[in-house]
Amino acid sequence: MNALLHDLRHALRCLRAQPGFCLTAVLTLMLGIGALTAIFTVYDAVLLKPLPFAQVDRIVRITRVQPPVSGPISPAALREWRERSGSAFDAFGAFVEQTATLTGTGGAERAVGYRVTPGFWDVFSQPIALGRSISVEDETRGERVVVLSDGLWRNRYGADPGVIGCDIAINGESWRVIGVAAPTFQYPAHARLWLPTLLAVHSEDRGNNSLAVVARLAPAVSLAQAREVMRGITDWQARSFPEHHANLSARIERLGTWLSSNLRDTLSMLLSAGLLVLLIACANLASLMLTRSQTRSQELAVRSALGAGRAQLIRTVLAEALLLAFAGALAAALFARLLLAGLLRLAPELLPEWNVPTLDYRALLAMLAVAMSTLLLSGLLPAWWASRTDPAQALRGGTRGQTLTRSQARARGALVMVEIALAVCLLSGAGQLIDTLRQLGQVDSGLRDPERILSARFDVALPTQTPGTDDLAWLTRVNAVLAPQVDDLLARLAALPGAESVALSDVLPASGEGGWNGGLEIEGHPVADDALVDFHFVSPDYFRTFGIALKAGRVLDISDGKGAAVPGVGVVNQAFVDRYLGGGDALGAQVHAYDGSAKTIVGVVGNVRQLGPDQPERPEIYFPIRNAPMGNLALAIRSGGDANALQPALRRLMRESFPDIPLYRIAAMDEVTGAPVQMRRVSMGLNSAFAATALILASIGLYGVITWIAAQRRREIGIRQSFGATRTHIHRLMLRSGLGLIVPGVAAGLLGAFALSRLLASQASGIGALNLRVLVLVAFGFGVIAIVACLVPTWRALRISPTQALRND
Repeated sequence: MNALLHDLRHALRCLRAQPGFCLTAVLTLMLGIGALTAIFTVYDAVLLKPLPFAQVDRIVRITRVQPPVSGPISPAALREWRERSGSAFDAFGAFVEQTATLTGTGGAERAVGYRVTPGFWDVFSQPIALGRSISVEDETRGERVVVLSDGLWRNRYGADPGVIGCDIAINGESWRVIGVAAPTFQYPAHARLWLPTLLAVHSEDRGNNSLAVVARLAPAVSLAQAREVMRGITDWQARSFPEHHANLSARIERLGTWLSSNLRDTLSMLLSAGLLVLLIACANLASLMLTRSQTRSQELAVRSALGAGRAQLIRTVLAEALLLAFAGALAAALFARLLLAGLLRLAPELLPEWNVPTLDYRALLAMLAVAMSTLLLSGLLPAWWASRTDPAQALRGGTRGQTLTRSQARARGALVMVEIALAVCLLSGAGQLIDTLRQLGQVDSGLRDPERILSARFDVALPTQTPGTDDLAWLTRVNAVLAPQVDDLLARLAALPGAESVALSDVLPASGEGGWNGGLEIEGHPVADDALVDFHFVSPDYFRTFGIALKAGRVLDISDGKGAAVPGVGVVNQAFVDRYLGGGDALGAQVHAYDGSAKTIVGVVGNVRQLGPDQPERPEIYFPIRNAPMGNLALAIRSGGDANALQPALRRLMRESFPDIPLYRIAAMDEVTGAPVQMRRVSMGLNSAFAATALILASIGLYGVITWIAAQRRREIGIRQSFGATRTHIHRLMLRSGLGLIVPGVAAGLLGAFALSRLLASQASGIGALNLRVLVLVAFGFGVIAIVACLVPTWRALRISPTQALRND
């Protein structure tokens, strides 16, 4: 122990004598390990940590697949899945989002809610902390009961256990609180309350694909066996009900796999980039340690001459590595924490709330282990070489003994070439992502001047459909409630100063939200059984507000849908005409869709990339907003200038005229249309940051090598200058040495970049192939920076006069 403490004290004195080396090593560790740790923390939270549910490995998500779409299932199909699956599943559950507005004590507050089946709670092993969950009787009788989340119970109701059995106001109706969920239960994401489903009303409905399905596998049933059971059920449904279930199949995935599927490719790509940066950092550290061994060769020789053995010399050098590892790990921890906080602020909605990424003891220990391994691996070989130095030769050689052997020089050059190759790979990958995002930014969304449109979401309270009430009667009640509110709101919004036009709709266009879809029939035009069309409900000025071009006929007007429970007219987009009408005349066509009744097509409008610029246009029908069977709506205001300037007036109007209708997601439409590619932007930004880090590290490594070469060739440079060599000749000489490292490194990096681009294109959807322009720009840009890194130390060497260079040597 005394020997170890002595070695550590000696190492600390040596490092204090070389602050430049020490700072460079710590910064290299900080960049390499800190970046990787931040990404791994997110990767671990999203993909590796188990979900906080009981026996989560048995919980699966079941998705309806009917090419070209996949998603929720209808109530009738769900009932058949449950009844025909036998003993393959212990429980079946389903849910559909039900946005709720809470009023009464505490003021109006929007809460994300879900209607769930009784089996939903069985799937998750009854995660109830107080009271009870929703029962079969609650669903059958249409009881207005609610289960609160732990967060809502604490924040709005002060964690009062007496709230159980009390009535609260939700969407203008009275609901009785029957339970509070466990603090650890949070599913689906952001859920704050759960209500019973309306399956008792819609048990035979096959056209309304709205229910997301979760299930719990029986203990002895594997995923493959469950898939086989579901294959038999869906094949039977496809044969028995081809008008609704043609080409139907079911995709079964473990819940954790399903939840992380949208982030898996991105996080894997970022983790790979972080690993490459760490490899570059390791190569840089090894190069630094080689230089360090060169400068310490005479010191080690003196200690060897005084009786120090090889093991003691190696231990001395590795003591420095130990100190650097701890300092680097500390700096990396601080850097990783900053990066992680920035990432969570950049894309909070993309990360799960049940496993929030936080730096914990595992990450810190992992950082220390990586720092130790990096320093030990990069310091062991140089220490071994230093211990083999002949003491007598080193003592006789003076400063000339402080040179690298041929093998050491080759190793250092190889390390720099590895750094260059890896940096070029990362730069090319980042360039590929940037080029893909640039191409997506040039795709026409179908909207005009979205930066001049202010958008917001809000919820209108609709009456609950009770058992025994048919759909038509309920829709008539909905229309009676919704129509006057819509008319009043549109009139008030249109009167806002600076508003050119105002629109209401069920979803915002080009936002990635999509909407409802279903089958269709067109009189006189046969369509396939699996043909689908998207439904949208919009106000008359919708197309004017968003700048969607009218191709033929007319748009909807204020009289359309008035006094009717279901729409009688519709406007289709050009994609609908091209796919189902052969590009012919659509005006007057009779389309049976949505509720099955005939709709007369009165207009054709341009296409909108509803799901984002990387998704194709889909056939769509627009119906009057008066007939919208939902209470969560979107508003949009086209302004004559800055859209965000309308925000104060909009908030004031809603607060004064509709105090029980809170607004949310207020943003200009250019921000909304950017949401579908937000994850791409995050990925591009982080990969670009990694590439920039790699470029800095590789440039530092190259600069260090050329500086060493210039120092070793000082005598040669002095002699050449004495015989008349110009500065240009000297620059050319040193540049030739640098190009011997740059050219092979860049060439290897470009080959690696090509292979990496093929891998990215195959593993991550929507990434374009790496084009020649990106490769040329990367090679040229890195070449310029590398040449500068070569010329700067040469310029410094030329500042020393030939006489002084010869005298110093």
